[in-house]
Amino acid sequence: MENVEAILNQAYTNFRVIIVTDSTDDPAYSIVSTVLKRHSTKNTRLCTADVHPSASGKVAALLTALNKDNGASEAYAFVDSDSLTTRHWLRDLLDPLQNPLIGATTGFRWYFPERSGFWAQVESAWNASGTNVMFSEKYNFPWGGAMAMLREKMDEIHLEALWETAISDDLSLNRALRDHNLRVDFVPKCTVVTYSQSTGRSFLGWASRQTTLTRAFNRGLWEYGLVAYGFFTVLSILGAASLIAGLTISREWLLPGALLLAPSIVGVIRSSQRVTTFERALPEFALDFERNRLAHSIASLIVPWVMTYCITRSVRTQIVEWRGRKYKLTGQAMHAPT
Repeated sequence: MENVEAILNQAYTNFRVIIVTDSTDDPAYSIVSTVLKRHSTKNTRLCTADVHPSASGKVAALLTALNKDNGASEAYAFVDSDSLTTRHWLRDLLDPLQNPLIGATTGFRWYFPERSGFWAQVESAWNASGTNVMFSEKYNFPWGGAMAMLREKMDEIHLEALWETAISDDLSLNRALRDHNLRVDFVPKCTVVTYSQSTGRSFLGWASRQTTLTRAFNRGLWEYGLVAYGFFTVLSILGAASLIAGLTISREWLLPGALLLAPSIVGVIRSSQRVTTFERALPEFALDFERNRLAHSIASLIVPWVMTYCITRSVRTQIVEWRGRKYKLTGQAMHAPT
């Protein structure tokens, strides 16, 4: 409810909101209906997703919204239902689109644990590590939970036709933008917030699916992760072995062991710096950042091992499950529901 309110109260003039749920039985439908009654003067519309048999449920919802708007808008911003936006989110996301070299602008997601929990903190740290990629023009991508495009750019890359057979809205869009030599502009202050209650099972399932989709749709980024985290794993194993040797055989092994494990300590420091960066970008959530800073930084020690697990698992994964539906990945990042 709070997320819908935040979108409706954007500090922006002349915008309309189209909200799409899976069906009228979706619990979100009644919640949104209640909120919209309090904003009857706003230009809003609530509808259910049309059938797009070769697309995932989320992509079908996006296509439905575009069809309902029928090309009436000059620009479109997309946001997930579990994303809490700041008051100037829409303005800040649309402004850079005036640059003709930019195909899409994007924010990212920052997770805050809704209650204290080990896996919720690991999820937050794991997801936050992805912001390193977002600052790189070579490896970044339009993240589907908070992104915007001009209508003319969407038409140029034939986005609606592309989405008709897409599982992932953002990764398939990213490939099309790259094919047309269009840039993706990351706007840190357009990062959205999600309060999470993740468990180990839900987090690892989600993280593995995201890594598998990255392998299919953004092979360069996946290979970068494979090399980086593979190297980290080797260093960590050698470092641990050296420390054990230093404690049991000879102290001469302690120094190389400490040096080999240094990247883990550097990772904790960088995690804390990352929190500072996004706290400055999102001052409205400063209290949440400070409350979770220490646990977030410590949880970052687990992130490389989770990434190694997800990358290893993704190598042989050909079928992913998303919101109760299974999809098969085939060929060069092609995909079709099974």
